[in-house]
Parts: sequence; C-alpha cells; structure tokens
Amino acid sequence: MRRTLLAVGGVVAILALAAAIATGRDRVPKGYLGMSLPPDFSAFASDSPWNTPIPPDAGIDPDSALIVDALRVNCPPLKADYARWTIPLFVIKAEDCPNVQVQTTSDALNPGVDPDGDGVAVDIPIPSGVWPDPAEDGHMLLVDPVLRKSWDFSCAKRLSSKRWQASRLDIWDLDGPGYRNAFEGDYWWTYGARGSGMPLVAGLVRPEEIQAGVIRHALVFASPINRKSATIGGPTELFCPPASRTDGQGIGHEFIPEGARLQLDPDLDLESLGLSQPAKVVARALQEYGMYNGDNSETFKLYFQNLGPDGEEWRSLFEFDDLNKIPVVRFRVIEGRKAYRD
Repeated sequence: MRRTLLAVGGVVAILALAAAIATGRDRVPKGYLGMSLPPDFSAFASDSPWNTPIPPDAGIDPDSALIVDALRVNCPPLKADYARWTIPLFVIKAEDCPNVQVQTTSDALNPGVDPDGDGVAVDIPIPSGVWPDPAEDGHMLLVDPVLRKSWDFSCAKRLSSKRWQASRLDIWDLDGPGYRNAFEGDYWWTYGARGSGMPLVAGLVRPEEIQAGVIRHALVFASPINRKSATIGGPTELFCPPASRTDGQGIGHEFIPEGARLQLDPDLDLESLGLSQPAKVVARALQEYGMYNGDNSETFKLYFQNLGPDGEEWRSLFEFDDLNKIPVVRFRVIEGRKAYRD
C-alpha cells in the first residue's frame, strides 16, 4: 500500500494527495488520505504525560530495582513489533468518510460511542481502504488531524461496506490529556482499545519521526511481567495513570504496574552501544521521555506503526536487531501516582 503525506500547519488544512495524483484520484478511497503524518505531528496537549519530558530530579519508584531485575531475568532483550501485534495508523478526513455501524463482540461498548447501550456504535467514519493488524488483537487506528480526533479499535473486522465489528471502540480528543480517569462513569473499564485503556496513537513510533531524527513524546512498551489487580500489601494497588485499567497477571512488587514509566538512564553513553542512527533516535527518546507500560506481551517490546504485513518499508529504514543492544539493567522505573481501590 502506498503511503501518502498530509501537510499540516497553522490552521490545519488538507492541501493535496501526492499519491492520488500518481494513481488517479478516483482510486483513493473516500475520506482516506494515507498512512503518513508529518514528523512533528503531536497527539494530545503539550502538558499531557505523553509530551512531557522526564525532569532531571524525577523520583525513582521504590520497586524499581526489583522490577528491572525481573525484566532482566524473565524477559528477552528489548525488541519492536512492526508487522504484527502492533497498530496500523490511517489518516482520514472524517467528514468525507462513509458512516459505518460497529457492533461489539464483547460485553459492551463504552457510552461515549454507544450512548443507548445496545452494543452498536453508529456514524463511525471508516473508509474502505483501511485494515486491522493481522494478529489476534486486531488493533486499528484512524486519525483525523483536522478534527484532532482519533478512533481506536480492537479485534476489528469488516463485515460489509457499512458494518464492522470490534471488541472495543473509543474516540480520543487529540487536544485532550491523552488518558481517562479510572472508576469514573458507567462502564469505565470499556474505554480505550488496549489492555491498559491507553490510546493507540500514544507512544506509537512512526517512520517520519525516525527519518526526521527525533521523537518528541513518550513511547509505549509491553511486557510479560505485568502486575495484576491484587493486594500485595495494604489497599489493592491497581495501575498508574495514564493507564485506566490493567490486564496484568502477576502478583508481587517485582511485577510492573500498567501505566508505569520506565526511563533509560540519561547518563548512558549511546555511542558506546554501537547503535545504528535510527536506533539512537529511539534510545534518546527513551532517555528523555521514557516509555509507559501499556499492555501484556510474551516479549519486552515497543510498538512501531504497522505499514503493511510484510514489514518491508520498516526493514529498509531500521535495523531492528539494534534494539537488543540497549541494556535492560540501565532502565529505571520513575516514581508515579498509583491508582488504588480499597
């Protein structure tokens, strides 16, 4: 699939579709502008936890040493998913998209998309040229940079031109904080399309950022040692905002709460690791902004935008094996507010 660039600036305006000129405008699905955002595109408010660098005097979580040692012992080296078990991002113009019904395959859709609670969301803008990740989670992300909105799906599947199904569906305000408050409102546990309730656009590494040489936001990682909602001393320790729920399975202080923020030691000399230039871009972001624990995985991994199931575009740009040169023992867990329930 050919990716197309969307120009954004000042009062955001759609200028043109370069690929549409080459392929014929009539062959571009209605409302679909491609898979590429400008490298400086920013999701969420400037003071969002996603866009806030870690201060030099940030506190360290008291469980940091236990957690990092558990990562060292139980997890393979850091890797990235870029063709499966990650997130395809599609840039859309919502007002030009077909309005589609999305029916739930789970217990409920959140009231923000299904206010009458019948299990069907209506008027969801989904153009014909989009597809979910091929792995079981079936994530899919639609972004309208003009409306400053994104649509998150999990277990997404097209049923017909006017009907889709999904286990979760959520809509995010890209000028908002980039998280939801736990325990607030009906069906609060149905918000978000990740196990942690975090937005899909948050923390996603895009190729335009790698090409520009800088990532200006926190990343998202997944791990196999996430903490379960269970008492490990005192009140039930659940997770850390910006997570709004957890699907972790481990009980104990060595397990990572979903929403916890890991930082690569800012004093680590990246030149000493033998990283390729693209891998250094990722490592610098991990030093400056860190990464939030967003989901379960059998591996310790980052999320790179799915550009196609063959992964060819990414492999031409990035040396993925380089990420395993980043020493796990040089991460630390930044102290953050935890969500509790008695």
